[in-house]
Amino acid sequence: RTMQEWKAYVDASDVVGRSRGRPVLMYCTGGVRCERASAYLQSRGVAGDLFQLSGGIHRYQERFGNDGFFRGRCYVFDPRMAVGAPGEASPSIVG
Repeated sequence: RTMQEWKAYVDASDVVGRSRGRPVLMYCTGGVRCERASAYLQSRGVAGDLFQLSGGIHRYQERFGNDGFFRGRCYVFDPRMAVGAPGEASPSIVG
């Protein structure tokens, strides 16, 4: 997906309205898209309670593995398609 598609989704689905007054935690791979996404949400009025996972989800998984709070796998933009915590078996992709 592109950033423009994400912005359209945010605007069309009232993410901002539903997020007002509630804490928002974003987790990304730790790249520039996360920075752009949080800046966009801030420009739309989600400000005080907007948090990002420092270093992204990959660093979190490296640090905590399966002992952390995150469960699941993350989509990646390479032939692996998805990655889990270090040492976890490669996920099977359906679809």
